[in-house]
Amino acid sequence: MSNQFSGIITTAFKTLFTNAIDALLEDTALTVPCRLIFTNTTFEECPNCLYDTMSQRSSNIYQSGGPIAFTQGVCPYCHGIGRIASDNTKNLNLMVIWDYKQWIGWNGVPDNTTTAFGQCQTLSKLSTVTDIKNAQEMIVDTDISAYVKHRFSRTSEPNPINFGADSYFATMWKRIS
Repeated sequence: MSNQFSGIITTAFKTLFTNAIDALLEDTALTVPCRLIFTNTTFEECPNCLYDTMSQRSSNIYQSGGPIAFTQGVCPYCHGIGRIASDNTKNLNLMVIWDYKQWIGWNGVPDNTTTAFGQCQTLSKLSTVTDIKNAQEMIVDTDISAYVKHRFSRTSEPNPINFGADSYFATMWKRIS
């Protein structure tokens, strides 16, 4: 008996498939803007007061053009520290799958590691894996965050999906707010 499907998966077919998945993951396709929040905090000099490099603290002297004017005492913006924590985030467009029946690699049987309630799955390209692994939290669909804020923490490592190449990854997230 001859295999009528042999040779059907050609290099051209794989290229077409890869191009189709890339098109789905483009910023203007089936993705939504998401904000990744990282745990490592960086600091920058206070924009409200002059920084004393010798003491590495605020000089508690108002810097012209600062957001909160003051004449004496401790800087009301940085509370005399001289530095403020910067927002350590990154915006990415990710494909978010809300319906657990559509999740990739999910066998449909709830267990301790995978339950449908309060979770989502994101699909992304290889270029986003480092950022996703370093993220502590994610806010999904920042376009609607003024109305509802979907805040998630990562519950799995990004796993290769292997649509013909290890260029795409699925990550599970659990809702925290």
